[in-house]
Amino acid sequence: MKDKDLVQLANEFLDYKRSNSYVYKQGEYYLKKYVAFSKSRTPDENILTKESIEEFLGKYANTPGSLYNVVSVIREFGRYLVGRGYPDAYLIPAKKVGLPTPVQPYLFTSLEIASFFEECDKVKEDPHFRGRHLVLPTMYRLLYCCGLRCKEVRTLRCENVHLDKGHLDILQSKGPKSRRIFVAEELAEYLKDYDQKIKAFFPNRQTFFPNRQDRPYSADRLIKNFHRFWFNAFPEKEGCETSIRPYDLRHHFAYSNMNRWLSEGRDINVMLPYLMKYMGHSDVESTLYYFHLVPDVHGVIVEKSLPFESLIPEV
Repeated sequence: MKDKDLVQLANEFLDYKRSNSYVYKQGEYYLKKYVAFSKSRTPDENILTKESIEEFLGKYANTPGSLYNVVSVIREFGRYLVGRGYPDAYLIPAKKVGLPTPVQPYLFTSLEIASFFEECDKVKEDPHFRGRHLVLPTMYRLLYCCGLRCKEVRTLRCENVHLDKGHLDILQSKGPKSRRIFVAEELAEYLKDYDQKIKAFFPNRQTFFPNRQDRPYSADRLIKNFHRFWFNAFPEKEGCETSIRPYDLRHHFAYSNMNRWLSEGRDINVMLPYLMKYMGHSDVESTLYYFHLVPDVHGVIVEKSLPFESLIPEV
């Protein structure tokens, strides 16, 4: 077994992950980049070394998100090698790289949402981009209405869309986890209408939101088109320092629901597990992250506490 090179071991590791129901596309991408880097430095190396790993990680020093992902993959590969009888494989220390600081979400107003979708609906049919005038407005509406991750919308396959039953199946979004998303009747009708119209351009498509090759839109295309509509709606915002992304529609879904529950007097502790499952979080703590984003939460709490003010003595 010790005569296997790093390429063989990496491929066996990837097979192992997939046999355990992991899609592992991002992991494969980063692992193969590391293996290619290591082989270019020491072609005969068949083990993870501290020197090669730290030099490779240095390439991602200015991109915290990518660095965290790279470290996670290589550390997992190291554990695999140790378990397979390579005790000298270097294991990256558990706390070498912490979670990247989240980007501050942009909080949309109702007017901004309406203006954004008004721009989406102005997209003209273009023979060079089959179906784009149908796909883009629908993709962004699904992000807005259901709070899905961008990748979950981009890669949605027709076989996992069941509009007659009112649900979508989101398969293996993060790790081997899957979930079923139920959609409102109004949204289901909108998606049915889209489905019928897009069939004129892609009669036998496999991707629910196809690009012109019937493949998912790239993350880059999703962001660039989002910015195009946003700055068409608000040209005065172009060039400002405020970050805004299509992922912010997912944030909007979360804090809008929390606002609504608070204003309706519902118990947030009861509702959070439902939101957690719907959004695909692994624990309630991940969903609680959105609580501090709720723009009206302070006002609602003050309003609800007024009847008890006389019971609190002055300090």
